[in-house]
Amino acid sequence: MGREANKGLHNPVCAGLAVLALLVAGASQTQAVPVTTTYEFLPEQSTLVKSGGIAGRTETYTVEGQFKLTADFEVGVACFDQVDATYGQGWSLGGLLSMTELVGTIVEDTEIEFVGETVFGSDIVLTLTFIDHSVHLTGGYTDIFPDGYGNDLDAVAVPEPATILLVGVGAVGLLGRKYKALGSRR
Repeated sequence: MGREANKGLHNPVCAGLAVLALLVAGASQTQAVPVTTTYEFLPEQSTLVKSGGIAGRTETYTVEGQFKLTADFEVGVACFDQVDATYGQGWSLGGLLSMTELVGTIVEDTEIEFVGETVFGSDIVLTLTFIDHSVHLTGGYTDIFPDGYGNDLDAVAVPEPATILLVGVGAVGLLGRKYKALGSRR
């Protein structure tokens, strides 16, 4: 590998090692570390359904983009740090569902419930369920107006490839160091 290519990998490798070291250190000290993961919506499995209004219309939109989720399982809280996802003609999913304003409570190791309100006072409830190597995000809200719309999200997201790569590279580096340290003791 050339010097420039190697230099370009230095920061992601260090970041991967740092993330893994924090996770390992937190686990070994029985003190959990909040974990932030970037998830990417799978458009073929992610929809937002808007229904209602005066005409009683129903429209289904594909959801695309990503979001960052931070979860602290020790404390039992979670939040959406950033939402860069759209539906329909580029409309903001995070804005519609006030995602970064929601309060997340870890109900169990595989489920987080997010609650909050829209700017007009409608209650929002989203449930995030961890399934294998993905998350399933469901819920929404109904406008409080007599002719309001219901907004129902049913979406699947997976960790973004760069996040998986960083953690994987960090794990390989950490295991290599451990193996090297064991070898030098013999």
